[in-house]
Amino acid sequence: MSQSSTLVKVEDLVIKFPVRGNKESKFITPVDKVNLEIKKGEVLALVGESGSGKTTIGRALVRLLKPTEGQVTVQGKKINDIKGRDLKNYRQVAQMIFQDPFGSLNPVRSIEGHLKFPLRKHQGYKGKALDQKVTELLLQVGLTPVAEIRKKHPHELSGGQRQRLAIARALAVNPKFIVADEPTSMLDVSIRAGILQLMNDLKRDLGLSYLYITHDLASARYFGDRIMVLYGGKVMEIAESKELIKRPLNPYTRLLLAATPGSDTQIDLTDANNEAPDLSEGRKGCPFVNRCPLATAVCRETMPELKQAVDQHFVACHHYEEVDTVH
Repeated sequence: MSQSSTLVKVEDLVIKFPVRGNKESKFITPVDKVNLEIKKGEVLALVGESGSGKTTIGRALVRLLKPTEGQVTVQGKKINDIKGRDLKNYRQVAQMIFQDPFGSLNPVRSIEGHLKFPLRKHQGYKGKALDQKVTELLLQVGLTPVAEIRKKHPHELSGGQRQRLAIARALAVNPKFIVADEPTSMLDVSIRAGILQLMNDLKRDLGLSYLYITHDLASARYFGDRIMVLYGGKVMEIAESKELIKRPLNPYTRLLLAATPGSDTQIDLTDANNEAPDLSEGRKGCPFVNRCPLATAVCRETMPELKQAVDQHFVACHHYEEVDTVH
């Protein structure tokens, strides 16, 4: 991957949160030594169960969280320590679409008010040009009739319409990169495809790059160019979407696939262990060890390195060859 085509680069990202102990300070590590790259115009789908660290990574990439260790570089600029004007300018590069569209919108602000604020602050629009740009954004995300919609408030919109507004608000600053944090998970099934299609159209028309956070491998395959599987804050596997779905090499990926409706992966989930991963600081071994059918002593002691198993298909598993033979 050439440096010129890389928009986002994450190196050894670590994020720790303090937990209340008796006397000594203790930490959990929901993100532990994560590396990833996103090219211009690419969608990287970040997949995993709740609590795997997906949203924490997304928030670090838009600098709602400051990394504890490691480095995040966007458009060739290091963003870990930016503040003030530099942070404001970065808001024009990277935006986030949140999981709950109602919770991320101001209930007392009108629809056009949600769009006018970032257009004024970041783009300098005024007067008729401002009104025209609001109209363009509403049309772009399919919120019509515009004259009627723009005067409404969030509670007067459906869930799908609210998420379209959230997307329009993100587009108002003309970003290059969007973190989409489970943008369809709180919507009716019939609405989800339309939101994903809209995001796909914007990727094509505007050259946007996305980190698409989801627990749904089916939508990850549809929208993502590549899929990265995360568990317990560790990268378990990463490959092109079709390759990963066709040939999952990590036991955890196979478990996720088996839980996906319509999957061909044959795993009996009735006795699957649901024990949460150990997120404590200084933990050893693979985070999936207590749930993995292939776990051995080495899995409990040593976290496997992320290795290239086949062309552009990377996996962190001591026993991935055994997974490959049984698939």
